[in-house]
Amino acid sequence: PVSYFTENRAELGRPEFSAQHRGRTYSLTSKQQVTLFEQDPDKYRPRYDLCPYSLALGKHLPLDPKNFKIVGGSLLLFHRSDQNDGLRGFQQSGLSGEELIRRADANYTLFRFD
Repeated sequence: PVSYFTENRAELGRPEFSAQHRGRTYSLTSKQQVTLFEQDPDKYRPRYDLCPYSLALGKHLPLDPKNFKIVGGSLLLFHRSDQNDGLRGFQQSGLSGEELIRRADANYTLFRFD
């Protein structure tokens, strides 16, 4: 997850450079990334484990880790399939990043407790 912020791209991590946070294992690319992650893991972890644009629309779609945008300091991973591209949908929707997060947050709570 650090590469999204430092390299502006998704990079495959390596098992020898992993870190634990909130019951999940995060694979990183180097010891330097492990250090950065461990200093502030909540900064680097994705905000949602579902597509935020889909959430904003009340849908539940999986993520494509290569389809991302950082909005307001939050890492947002979007859905992408032959039928849908969550990032493109968001960009074409006219929603601001703040409004997307507000709507996704509201619906995320519903999906987590369904």
